[in-house]
Amino acid sequence: MSPVQETLFDLLLNALLQIGFFAIVTAVFSGLVAKASAKYQYIFYLAVFLFCLAAPVINTTWQSHPITGPGKSLQQVLPEAVRPDHRFWGWQGHSEQFTLGPEVQRWIVVLWGVLVLYRLLHFSRGVYRVHRLRKDASVLSPAEVGLASQIIEAKHRVALLASTAIDDPVTVGVLYPVILLPSRVLPDLGEQDLSAVLAHEYGHIRRRDFLAHILCELISLPVAWHPGIRYLMSKISQTRELACDDYAVVLLGKRRLYARTLLRLASLCLHTPRGNAAGLGIFDGENLETRIMMLTEKRLSLSRAGLIGLALATSITFGAGAVLARPMSLQPGSVSSNIAETFAGTWHWMFNEKSFATMILVRDGSGFTGSVTPSRIALNDDGGLSRADPSENSAPSPITKAKLEGSALHVTVGDGNEPIEFIVTLKDETHAEIHPKGTPPNMKPIPAQKVH
Repeated sequence: MSPVQETLFDLLLNALLQIGFFAIVTAVFSGLVAKASAKYQYIFYLAVFLFCLAAPVINTTWQSHPITGPGKSLQQVLPEAVRPDHRFWGWQGHSEQFTLGPEVQRWIVVLWGVLVLYRLLHFSRGVYRVHRLRKDASVLSPAEVGLASQIIEAKHRVALLASTAIDDPVTVGVLYPVILLPSRVLPDLGEQDLSAVLAHEYGHIRRRDFLAHILCELISLPVAWHPGIRYLMSKISQTRELACDDYAVVLLGKRRLYARTLLRLASLCLHTPRGNAAGLGIFDGENLETRIMMLTEKRLSLSRAGLIGLALATSITFGAGAVLARPMSLQPGSVSSNIAETFAGTWHWMFNEKSFATMILVRDGSGFTGSVTPSRIALNDDGGLSRADPSENSAPSPITKAKLEGSALHVTVGDGNEPIEFIVTLKDETHAEIHPKGTPPNMKPIPAQKVH
């Protein structure tokens, strides 16, 4: 795979694990967060959402490479596991590895790209539908506009329109916000109902919720498939509606009356689910029962000291989680690439500090090409070399196969009836060991030295 595909693959794996972890932590804190006011609940879930998006990106792209001191062996920092396939992740400071073929990795990245493209098209359809809603909507009557002027400040220049394409009130627009009301419900709305609707939707406009909603949808497109992101988005939607309820109650002054109005509006509006994902409706969040309970029941809220304590506790927890996630992050495949670069070059096979064979390794895509000069060796009783000389035929033999498996390079020389096979393992950047196959079990490795 290309470096870009490797990075994307590792980013997906980091997002899968880290977003899931932080979403679980958020769910643990949700009971305490629910005791805060709706405004602070919304800020908390929005902050966690942004944190979950940023953490995998930072932990994937901001790598920490191992440093080898002069007296240390590369085998202390290179993975020791030898697998018959490509490594696809390694936990820093951990010796365990899991393997997955590069073709599978490539297909996962391709499928992810298709999913992101689908989500982008779905989002674009929502934006286009909002445009059509505004274009096809009709102007409200002067009486309804006059009532709105008592609630909406003139400086915001909010347009009030009626639409036959929606089933519940919706707010759309950033620079020129619009409150869309369902045409079939308008005749049944009294002055009190309309005031509640306008107060709630105006809360969205004052808080700039539509802009925040659009930005959250856009930046979460790459990980919209993650259950943790969907959980956080639902919490953001629910607390956003609670915050607008609080604003409407402050504006209208009667909590129970506003709660009864919500129930009446629900009976009038919620006949079919609203399919517009790009607008903000009064019944978004699917938490009407919770909203009614928040409006009618007396609940103990956190004091200022409690809010500060909660903020400190969550900050410490998520900060510690980020610190723990950093060394355990799945890194792009640069480590295996560094190993391959270390293998590449000219190596002298040594006996009594003299070279008796030369091995040349050249990178060729994901493998190696090169050659090895023939030699003759003899073993003593303990498996060590007793003699090693260059062969009379000094013509180098081509390397027909070389495959990097973990930290070991498996090499095949010649393609005749009796190919020679051996394994090369690194001791450090300039020293290696040759392990011939098909030799006596007690044979000791042949030392090799890299020539610069």
